[in-house]
Amino acid sequence: MNNYKAPDAEDFSFADLLLEINQINGINRIQFVSVDPQYIDDEMLEALALPKIINYLHLAVQSGSDKILKKMNRKYTVEKFLKIVEKIRKVRPDIALGTDIIVGFPGETEDDFQKTVELYKTADFDIAYLAQYSPRPGTAAARWADDVPHLEKERRWRILQNLMEEIVLRKNQKYVGQTAEVLVEKRVDTEKNIYAGNSREYKLVEFESKVDMIGKIVKVKIDKAEMWRLVGEIL
Repeated sequence: MNNYKAPDAEDFSFADLLLEINQINGINRIQFVSVDPQYIDDEMLEALALPKIINYLHLAVQSGSDKILKKMNRKYTVEKFLKIVEKIRKVRPDIALGTDIIVGFPGETEDDFQKTVELYKTADFDIAYLAQYSPRPGTAAARWADDVPHLEKERRWRILQNLMEEIVLRKNQKYVGQTAEVLVEKRVDTEKNIYAGNSREYKLVEFESKVDMIGKIVKVKIDKAEMWRLVGEIL
């Protein structure tokens, strides 16, 4: 990687862009919103290992059923997705992974949904953005019958939501006693001078400071782990 040389413009990839940015002095964190699993190749895996890339990746799976993935026009299978997750964790064993999942997609049976639950457990996601399907004009799915009843969509959503909350709370416990590097974004309590920002794992961290810390990267020792936030003391 130290011998990296930027390719010609016509061959320049997103991974090359990350490699280039990583070499810029003054940039301490690199974060991108999301990546389609089909684009995770060896070049991308090498880029994910860069020290300035935050320790979080959003990898949208949408469903744990190959049948539903095909209907969604997703270019991977469940098996391929899990192999990608395995490769990512070999590069970064402690990386936090987020995902998107839609329940109640047209044609989704109970068996399809249970496959999604199993995939969630296997992938052991840190966070998920869960949605109940609703027709969106202009999409192929909008032409299909919205055949999963609303109450059934709610039931499936709640099962995944409960699973996610259980895993989030469990996973957050490992940060207690550790030091988190936090990019401070806001002051959430002006009277108590409580500031908040995200760790490199994209975990919300709150701490007290009498000095304005907004925009700074600080070290925070985590004393308490809740479901949606970590609380600690600035070092």
